[in-house]
Amino acid sequence: MHLMVDLETLATTPNAAVLTIGACTFDPMSNEICKQFYEKIDIESQEPLERHIDNNTLEWWGKQDKQIQEDAFSEDGRIHLHDAMKKLYSFGLGTTNVWSHGSIFDIVILENICSKLQQAVTWKFWEIRDTRTLFDLAKVELNIQGKHNALTDAVAQAKGVQEAYKKLSVK
Repeated sequence: MHLMVDLETLATTPNAAVLTIGACTFDPMSNEICKQFYEKIDIESQEPLERHIDNNTLEWWGKQDKQIQEDAFSEDGRIHLHDAMKKLYSFGLGTTNVWSHGSIFDIVILENICSKLQQAVTWKFWEIRDTRTLFDLAKVELNIQGKHNALTDAVAQAKGVQEAYKKLSVK
């Protein structure tokens, strides 16, 4: 089983503050999306870890659709970053590869957070996979409904990996 992760953040640096974490487990050789994970993160819980908030990123968020902004910024259901990372660790146990849409954003941020929290990740460095490269090779175009929702993006990206595997006949 593989793991797809996606973040919505308040910066684009490895120390970015995180708004939401979405993930899913999936079988790349089928159409199966197995389990789904979604947590909204309390921003104040990230202050002791000095998570960064960038004004340019805030401006970008201000230009997004109101529904996207509401989902990303509403206070309802937010949990402490440490609790979310413990849950993500448990969620990812037993997966063999971790994917993200680009290898130097979501996974780097998650690893940075884990380092600050002195928490392990469920993957080894050689298990990191990049959807952008795969989609380019397989000529896969993502069609994401409700873009910039971490869970919606993660599921769409996992389905894109499955489509790419089929196109490339990966065994």
